[in-house]
Amino acid sequence: MNILALCLAMIEDEAQQHKFEQLYHRYRGLMHHCAEALLHDSYLAEDAVNIAFMQIARNIDRVDAVDSNRTKRLMVTAVERKAMTLYARQNREYQRTVTMEEVEDMTVEYDNRELELLEEAILKLPLEYQQVILLKYSQEYSSKEIAAILDYSVSKVDQMLSRGRRQLRNLLKEA
Repeated sequence: MNILALCLAMIEDEAQQHKFEQLYHRYRGLMHHCAEALLHDSYLAEDAVNIAFMQIARNIDRVDAVDSNRTKRLMVTAVERKAMTLYARQNREYQRTVTMEEVEDMTVEYDNRELELLEEAILKLPLEYQQVILLKYSQEYSSKEIAAILDYSVSKVDQMLSRGRRQLRNLLKEA
């Protein structure tokens, strides 16, 4: 059973089914393009589009006219969120280790001992703090980009950065 048939089976009202079918044919290509631009993987993009359409089918009564700008934004936003969730889920499965090179990128003028202490302190942080700190200082992502990658809110990322830096300072004081 393809995704269109599956989604149509989820909708009881014939008029709503017709609206959904129009949405599917009108926005599927755009949604796939948006998801692939974020994920750089056609198969994951297809998954994001399918998941987004299933969500839209469950909430079809909230969708206005098929051809409105509001509906177009809704469709794009739905698939972008699903794509970011898939991207973050994929990244969570990848257990990242901190390399000396990444630590060197975070520091400017530490001698070797200070660099070793910093690396040891970072490795003592919880994994989620390590990820946020490395994304921020090593990869130079903004809080908004980190939030999208890890599927967190921006305020949660900022809070984690603050707590992670505080823990890092305390660990470095103890060393």
